[in-house]
Amino acid sequence: MTLNFNHSHNLRLRKRENSLFFKQWIKHPGRLGTLAPISVRLATLAATHINAHERIVEIGAGTGRLTRALLEKGIHPEKLAVIELDSSLTSFLKETLPGLYDEHTPSPYIIEGDATYLDTLIPTEWIGTVDTIVSAIPLMYLEKNQRLAIINAAFKVLKPGGKIVHVTYSPKSPIEFSTTIDQTRVVSLWMNVPPGFVWTYVKKENEQTQTDEINQCEVQRRYS
Repeated sequence: MTLNFNHSHNLRLRKRENSLFFKQWIKHPGRLGTLAPISVRLATLAATHINAHERIVEIGAGTGRLTRALLEKGIHPEKLAVIELDSSLTSFLKETLPGLYDEHTPSPYIIEGDATYLDTLIPTEWIGTVDTIVSAIPLMYLEKNQRLAIINAAFKVLKPGGKIVHVTYSPKSPIEFSTTIDQTRVVSLWMNVPPGFVWTYVKKENEQTQTDEINQCEVQRRYS
C-alpha cells in the first residue's frame, strides 16, 4: 500500500480540511468541539507516543490530520483502523487516504460509526488485540456518562496493558476515575492555538474490566 506522506504538509489539503471541518462544526459544534482540526504539530507530537509496529484504532479521526501523522510515524496501514462519526468527514477520509480504503474490497480501515459501539465496528478478530486507541474526540465537551462510555468501549477492545492516547485542548484530564486508570499528561503544547495536550490512559493492574462507575455509562452511550 502506497501513501502520499506529503499530504500533511500540503497547504491546499489543509485548506480543504479547515473549510470542511468548519462547515461540520457549524452543524454539530458539540460533536466536533472546536472549529478547526488539530494542528500538524500537535498531531505529530501525539504520534511520537505510538509504536510503529502496533495495531492501532483511531477514534474521532475528523479530516485525518492525526491519521496522516500516524502513517508518517510508520504505522502499517493494515494495522490501522480509523473511526469517524460524521458522514461528510468519513467521505473526506476515504477520498484523501486512498491507501486505507478500496471501495471494491471489504476493509476495516475507514469506518463510519459511533465510538461508543467500537467493539461492533472493528473486525471481530481485532477485539482484545488492539495495542493503542488514539482519540481526538472532544471528551472535554461531553457529559460524564458519554465520556465514560467511550473510554469503556476503548478498553473493551484493547489487549491487556493496552493504552489510550487522547488529544485534547484541556490541561486537565477529561477522565475522572483515577482510582482505576493511570493517567499521564505526556504533551503540553502551550503555544498551540488553542493550547494542546496529549494524555495517556492505562488500566491499573488487578482492576476489573468493568467497574461500578464505568457501568453507569451504559445509561447513555451515544455522543451524537
